[in-house]
Amino acid sequence: MANELNLDTKVTLRNLANWTVGFKRIESNGDCSIPAKGTTRVTRNEVIAQVQNGNKLLAGVDNIGSHATVIIQDAPTRVELDFESEDGKKKQRVLTDDVVKTMFEYKTMKTFEKHLEENVVTRAEKFAIIEYVKNLNLNDYEKIRAVEKHTGLKVD
Repeated sequence: MANELNLDTKVTLRNLANWTVGFKRIESNGDCSIPAKGTTRVTRNEVIAQVQNGNKLLAGVDNIGSHATVIIQDAPTRVELDFESEDGKKKQRVLTDDVVKTMFEYKTMKTFEKHLEENVVTRAEKFAIIEYVKNLNLNDYEKIRAVEKHTGLKVD
């Protein structure tokens, strides 16, 4: 990156989960709490410190952001953490409404189920996909039943 990142800049963190999550701050005093499906703003320095210290909420299951419960809404920070590349070839694996829409467009159940298993791993993602199915008005009985079976949750 040509320009040095300003570590004091505040970045937005978005909670994917249907429950409040939080962590003890490393770079300053106190705790950071993010409401269910909500956002908060913290310094870029704090975000980087949390990931470097292995906070799974931000670092995900593999320490490069895959399946993170808390999504960093700042591209330069994601690039700095090597979650993504500047050229866009490497993208953080995050469950979004676009990912869910694309999954439901797959023609075969085998392909759908493969992507369901790859994209919906954590407890937060299991609750999130149920919300996406409802909010996007997805209407494929067989695929919705597969989601329910995979998550152990009902789409009502």
